Amino acid sequence: MIFTNLDQITRRNLLERGLPIHYYLEELLHASSCIRELSFDSLYIVNTLSLPIGDYGEIDLPGDFVDDVCLCLGNGGMLRPIPKNDMINPLRFHDSTGDYVKPPNNSLYRDYGYQFGFGPNWSFYWNINDYGEATGRFFGARGASDRIGYKVIRERRQIQVTAACTGGEAVLMYISDGQRADNATQIDVEAFSTIQAWINWKRSPNADNPMSPEASSFNRAKRLLRARKDELTPVDVINIVRRSYTASIKS
Repeated sequence: MIFTNLDQITRRNLLERGLPIHYYLEELLHASSCIRELSFDSLYIVNTLSLPIGDYGEIDLPGDFVDDVCLCLGNGGMLRPIPKNDMINPLRFHDSTGDYVKPPNNSLYRDYGYQFGFGPNWSFYWNINDYGEATGRFFGARGASDRIGYKVIRERRQIQVTAACTGGEAVLMYISDGQRADNATQIDVEAFSTIQAWINWKRSPNADNPMSPEASSFNRAKRLLRARKDELTPVDVINIVRRSYTASIKS
């Protein structure tokens, strides 16, 4: 992939329009605003950070966080994804001195398979015979565990993980809003003309008119960018259609 940067885009646009360098800062501002707009649906900027997990399982969100892609724990050279868990309590707990602490109990994070008969007291359950063998009739058991999980709590600007994940660091992959960008930020070269069209629109007298010719020019450039970023090929389409048909066994 070939990259450009906002400095090159801004200087090229000034040259094409015959404007002096005095307009550099203004056009650079419009270019960074375009990066923010495109990062939501067309030009995804995915950042990866290693973030510390606090004493009570909190992870502070980066300043340019828009949405999470995944949260993982390091396992040597591999990453082990942590599942989302919407049952996590967004409230923080504190002790008598006011310091934040872990939740008082792990009732929200317990393993339901352990709770309902797979623990050390198996002999007291009706679905276990005298030899310690499961007799079946165990309905509603889940294969997943609630001991590990995370939840993004936007009002706290934090991620809360379960008690089993506290300590150490976690790797967060997230979509950035593009606002941690400067004139040296690397930008996909396919977005060059789209950013130029945005700059020309916002510097025109019709900056607030979404129906202006400048706005139409930007929308066309944005559609072209999305088409360029789409990796679907005719071969992929043919393969998808063929996979939707199955043959039946014939005698």
